[in-house]
Amino acid sequence: MDQIYPVACPICGECQNILPGGFEPFSEPFGKVNCMVCNHQFSKIEYLAGLDARARALAALPGPQAL
Repeated sequence: MDQIYPVACPICGECQNILPGGFEPFSEPFGKVNCMVCNHQFSKIEYLAGLDARARALAALPGPQAL
């Protein structure tokens, strides 16, 4: 996965993440990611599942139509 997208919080549903500078979602140990709204700290499994879901949702969006 090349892109980092805002991930929906499993607690409040908001897509407002706090990421430290230079965050890499596949690094070990997993970096700290929090929800800006409710301050839930994502586990690695929660974050990667949300990242995958967000990437699939964005890829499914139709592009602009030519007239």
